This record gives sequence, structure tokens and C-alpha cells, in this order.
Amino acid sequence: MVVACTALLIALGGTSYAALRLPANSVTTVQVKNHSLLGVDFKRGQIPRGPVGPTGPVGPAGPAGPQGPAGPAGGGASLKWALVRADGGIAAQSGGITLAAKPGTGAYLINFGAAVTGHPILVSNGNANDLSDQRGAGTAGPCGGGTEGRACPTSDNSSTVFVQMRDNVGAPADRSFYIVVG
Repeated sequence: MVVACTALLIALGGTSYAALRLPANSVTTVQVKNHSLLGVDFKRGQIPRGPVGPTGPVGPAGPAGPQGPAGPAGGGASLKWALVRADGGIAAQSGGITLAAKPGTGAYLINFGAAVTGHPILVSNGNANDLSDQRGAGTAGPCGGGTEGRACPTSDNSSTVFVQMRDNVGAPADRSFYIVVG
């Protein structure tokens, strides 16, 4: 038993001595057995990365997820616009816009083909075949009543905009204008 304990102490002492006393870079490939070292035996970045292998095959598609909520009515954030002549004819437009009626001097009912309530409506003076340089204000709002609109004499629905153009003293006047609904 004494011999076994002595041999153990010598073996452990020799290993400790070797671990503490070996000079740097003294262990070479001759002393290392092939395939005996693991990745954990090296510091990060000490072993260069090899080339990237080929991309594997694409797996099958997963199951479809639940349907999302419905988007806003009216096509989202697209703008619709028109340049309207003083006589009510449409000189240019983004598409789908018609003159529903011209019920009086300076009054125009413009149909946009989709609900305009809840969307910004802008009107400004235009110059389409209109040589007048004295211009007043223009106002616009949706037809169909409710909190946003007004009752219109004809085409009284949420797709129609009532436009009133005025001269420089505030009287209704037939004037060219631009109209935009966002």
C-alpha cells in the first residue's frame, strides 16, 4: 500500500510540475495524438473558420396562420384628384371621378365612386379654360348628411362631394378648381 501511495504522489507531482513548468509552445504535433483535441480546448478565434458548405434543401411550408383583421374601407391611403373646369367638365383626373350634377352657379357635385366620408377633402382654385384672375374661396364636403357632410340636392350619398366656388366678393361663381380626396 505504501508503494502504491508513493507511486501516486510521484505521478501527480510530475503532472503538476509539467503543467506549471512547461515553456510556451513546447507541445508540438509530435506530442499530440490525432483527434484527441476538441473545439473547447482552443480559445475563440484561435482556429480559422473553414469554407461555408452548400445550402441545404428548403423544408416544407408550415401551416397557414390565422387571417388578419380587415383593412380600412376605401382603398387605404391612395389619393384621388380632379381638375374641374368652370362649366363642370373634368379636364384631368386620377380616374373614376365624374360630375354628378351642377345644381347652380358655382355649385358642383363630384362623384368619386367610393365613400369619401372619413377622408380629407381639399379644394383650390384652378385655371382650366378659366381666364378670371379675381378668385375667391372654394369649400367642399361630403354629401349624405351626417356629422361630416350635408344634404345635397341630387346624388346625396357618401361617394359625392359638394363643392361651392365663390368670386372675390364672396358671391357664388362658376370657377375652375382642383379637388383632392385622400
